[in-house]
Amino acid sequence: MIVNLWSTPRTGSNWYSQYLYKKYSSENKRTNLYTQYLNQFHFINYLKPFYGDFVYEYEHGCAYKYYMYDGMRKCITYIIKHEKRILDSIAEEKYRLELLSKHNHTKNPSIFYNHISPMSELAYSTLFNIADKNIFLYRKDVKSQISSYALAYGTTQYKKSKEIYENINVTYDVLKNLVDRIIIWYKLDKTNCEIVCYENLEFDLYSDLPKKQNNIDPFTQLSSNTQNDILTLVKYFNKSIEKSL
Repeated sequence: MIVNLWSTPRTGSNWYSQYLYKKYSSENKRTNLYTQYLNQFHFINYLKPFYGDFVYEYEHGCAYKYYMYDGMRKCITYIIKHEKRILDSIAEEKYRLELLSKHNHTKNPSIFYNHISPMSELAYSTLFNIADKNIFLYRKDVKSQISSYALAYGTTQYKKSKEIYENINVTYDVLKNLVDRIIIWYKLDKTNCEIVCYENLEFDLYSDLPKKQNNIDPFTQLSSNTQNDILTLVKYFNKSIEKSL
């Protein structure tokens, strides 16, 4: 069995992927969750120590997931490597697709959680077509989604934070990139797929899962320039979606 969760940033996808893993692993303890397995950002980035931000140039102490095939269990597994990557993004994608073809998904059910962009058409179509279920997660309130991303990006606090910020500024290009990724999500064919809305997620359902991250409106914590950019991008988003309908 293969279940795909397709999302964009700040849609509760981390929570929902953990929810799916909890659900399916209760039925089969051999279930595996693979996070951002074919997302191109994760082919080249490194995690800084002590859950720091992701970086794209190797620094001492940084680490990344190195995937491999476990012949005994007949599944994809990984180790953490504290060294510079050897493969470039093209070679890394090819390698991960080869591992995907070896994995016994009947014996080892798999949940793949990916942001739909940046991802190659080959990677997306391969994973989409072999899945038993494709779930698309989105957020109705695009303004709040962009604002949440802006606050997280501007503060590098991607997990829940109790701190209240003021005048956080994020460049237009960063936010435009996010909106273009959301537009890609909307334009994908979702025939016979399950569609889940962020606003309907029950974040307090399980105490051991991640929590809803923004209790205070993130838009109010941003600079006036960033707020204006977000309002402009919401109009851009709406016009782009109208054209595709």
